[in-house]
Amino acid sequence: MAGIELEETNKGGAGNRLGAIIIGIVILAGIIGFVWLKSNKYAPVITGSYAPDFTLKDMKGSDHTLSSYRGKAVFVNFWATWCKPCREEMPSMEVLYKYLKERNVPFEMLAISMDRVTTQKEVDSFVKNLGITFPVLLDPWGNTDGKYKLTGVPETYIVDQEGRVVEKVIGPRDWTTVGAVEKLFGLLHITTGPEQKGE
Repeated sequence: MAGIELEETNKGGAGNRLGAIIIGIVILAGIIGFVWLKSNKYAPVITGSYAPDFTLKDMKGSDHTLSSYRGKAVFVNFWATWCKPCREEMPSMEVLYKYLKERNVPFEMLAISMDRVTTQKEVDSFVKNLGITFPVLLDPWGNTDGKYKLTGVPETYIVDQEGRVVEKVIGPRDWTTVGAVEKLFGLLHITTGPEQKGE
């Protein structure tokens, strides 16, 4: 009898261990899944992926939704009034914008101000001083910042006619140079550019 009881006890212990292992595997799988979801949430937008959609108001109060520009190549630029490189980059963006608009190609430029409530009042004078004519959108609450996982400003995304990112540019660029507009002009089938200076 004592031998039978001992054998049953051993069987019970093995069952408990197996149960503990299964529970441990389930918990581990849950942790891995949670970490993967979190890391995916904070993963940066990469070329080839669809550009995260957004709807923002311009300085006149009109809504602009990125997905509504399907069929056009879209130049999406993130900037701020306090950003010196942004101020240096903007004039070349204006040259590019006018150049493409004059050619009536399927293109739009959207410059998203990342100024928060405290500096948003500076946007109007900034735009007027630089003579900017392309749409300037306002994002005082940083909604697009979270979607695009910005590393800073300026940051630019060239989005193709289907809504995919074909180029991501971190930092300022002179948009009047051949190398700078190569991908964008490829989308628009343009072979010459504004005041092109070479690389």
